[in-house]
Amino acid sequence: MSFFKRYIAMPQQYGLFPYVWLLFLLFPIAYAFPFKTLRQQVIIGLVLIFVIAYRNSYVATTYRPFWLLLQMVVSAILAVIVQALYLSIYTAWVFGSIPMRRRSFWGYYGAYMLSILVPTLFLYYYYGGQMGRDDWVGLAVYGLFCILSPFAAGSIQRYNRKNRQLMQTNQRLTEIIKQNERQRIARDLHDNLGQSFSMITLKAEYARKLLAKKPDAVPEQLLAIEQASRQNLKMVRDIVAGLRQTTIAEELINQERNLSVAGIILLTKDENQIEGLPQSNQQVLAQCLHEAVTNIIRYSHATECYVTFAQSATTFQMTIQDNGRGLKKADQFKSHGIAGMRERLEVIQGELTVDGRHGTTLTLTMPIVTEAKND
Repeated sequence: MSFFKRYIAMPQQYGLFPYVWLLFLLFPIAYAFPFKTLRQQVIIGLVLIFVIAYRNSYVATTYRPFWLLLQMVVSAILAVIVQALYLSIYTAWVFGSIPMRRRSFWGYYGAYMLSILVPTLFLYYYYGGQMGRDDWVGLAVYGLFCILSPFAAGSIQRYNRKNRQLMQTNQRLTEIIKQNERQRIARDLHDNLGQSFSMITLKAEYARKLLAKKPDAVPEQLLAIEQASRQNLKMVRDIVAGLRQTTIAEELINQERNLSVAGIILLTKDENQIEGLPQSNQQVLAQCLHEAVTNIIRYSHATECYVTFAQSATTFQMTIQDNGRGLKKADQFKSHGIAGMRERLEVIQGELTVDGRHGTTLTLTMPIVTEAKND
């Protein structure tokens, strides 16, 4: 396995594209079979050199120009010998996929076009008189494909790199959120519980001293300790309750991961509408979102899931839609998941509407509850 990775495998960031192009080498290999004559042996030797240059063009750094130019030269020779003009496309996808400076790209592009033009003129000189209209049309389409291939390869790789960068950014943001939450918990514990426990310690020491001198004053100190302990217990419960609450943004991150595993794409719209929504509302919506996505993964056979947010002065609306097989009206009342969502929404005077005609669309509407602030 290590031998394969070191000497054969292509870099993972380029995906399967490098391997797919290798299938076209079956044509010159078949042309050279059964490798008995000198011409056939030369062809198979050139194919092997081409494969080595092709692979090293992807993995090499210091000698990459050499391997790319060797690949162009060999592809031009094979184009003349076996009319394999398509081999030049290999080179296009190699240097088009590799990140490089614009000046380097245009240098490779010039050499690449030259490796196509020379064998094309050579073949035209010998076979041009035998070409019909269909041959010329095919040659024109092929030429256009050759001209645009490096740019297409570069565009695909830039798109893939942006996706990888976006995933890495999301992972970093997730870690930052976790770190900020840990810091918030530590701060709450230090600012609230720390001070209260210090007071309890001082009260306990004072009560111990009073026990010998003024025993009648001890119950008052013990009562203060009891009250402070109860207050601390309440603080701990409040902190734990806060940890159990989930925001819509956090639930979207979790469910995007679950949907991705199931092969379903999550698309959202107007996420900025969530900002400023009270936690009491977010908690209910996050639970409903969790239940809705679970149903989509289990039953919908969908490939896409859309979550849209809208807010007015008095109401907040979240719409969850998939492109699956839909939900019959009779089944809407049998689903425990939908019943559970309705029950959660009813507690805060919200409502749920279901449309199962084209995929399944869940529309959750709730009044915006203003959370009370402690003076």
